[in-house]
Amino acid sequence: MVAQLDPIRMWREEYARRWLKIDFEPLSDAPFHASFEPILVGMRIVRAAFSPGVTFRDEEMVKDGDDAFGLMIAQSGDLEITHQGRDLRLGHGDAALLHVRATGSVGSRQNFGYISVLIPEPEFATRGARAGDALMHHLPRRSEVLQLLRGYLRSLERSRFSGSAEGRDTIRRHIIDLAALALTPHGAVGESGLSAVVAARLAAALDQIAASFQDPELSVATVARSQGISPRYLQRLMETSGTSFTARVTELRLQRAFALLGEPGPGRISDIALEAGFSDISHFNRLFRARFGDTPGGVRAQAAARNGE
Repeated sequence: MVAQLDPIRMWREEYARRWLKIDFEPLSDAPFHASFEPILVGMRIVRAAFSPGVTFRDEEMVKDGDDAFGLMIAQSGDLEITHQGRDLRLGHGDAALLHVRATGSVGSRQNFGYISVLIPEPEFATRGARAGDALMHHLPRRSEVLQLLRGYLRSLERSRFSGSAEGRDTIRRHIIDLAALALTPHGAVGESGLSAVVAARLAAALDQIAASFQDPELSVATVARSQGISPRYLQRLMETSGTSFTARVTELRLQRAFALLGEPGPGRISDIALEAGFSDISHFNRLFRARFGDTPGGVRAQAAARNGE
């Protein structure tokens, strides 16, 4: 156990307490591990994972003057939180709000993880959210706005956003708005909050399309139903991204077919079209030529020549 504590002590003293402003205490003799992955550059949002134990801020650490609120979104079951004289147990996807300037701990006797969204106190105040009243209240994963926030964060992780500073600032505002709305579900939704909801719904729809475009049965109706919105509203959401549902799906299918045609192998072009999500081969051929300026067979021949086949 002494040998296993050495890497923990080094991590705590040289990294956790100095840079992350947290500490860690193991709760078992399981091999120690800890990871932190930033979700958005320029905002204090991280995905963290640990071996059994608790992360905490003690009396000494809360003197650092940090005034942020922290929305903790559980990424594992049985996440135990102690803060402000209260105890909470969160299931996967549940969330709770903490204040960084007060002592507290988050952990589990099993491997655990969470997403931490740290937001300066004034940011909540400007949105009319009474964050102090929401401290240590259990926010269930079925909360619609929390689901939108989780999906928005997943979308950011998948895309590895590296756009402009203006784009990052817009995303940052959306995240704060969604967090404020999740904590005040019955409060008024202003223009900024509505913009955040629209952005989150669009990100969720685009993610589903990207994951399912190869399904020939994919339709506006099926995506809208899974998102809990109407097909008409989904069409309007897609238009805000500068394209239509059909155009988005078609482009993804064509790009997939183009990639498959560049791979070595004798597979039939009709099979490639079907794998990409097209059910009408003639329609596929017309769309492909209009998009790439050549037939599928021509693209395949060029790829074979490059590969020396």
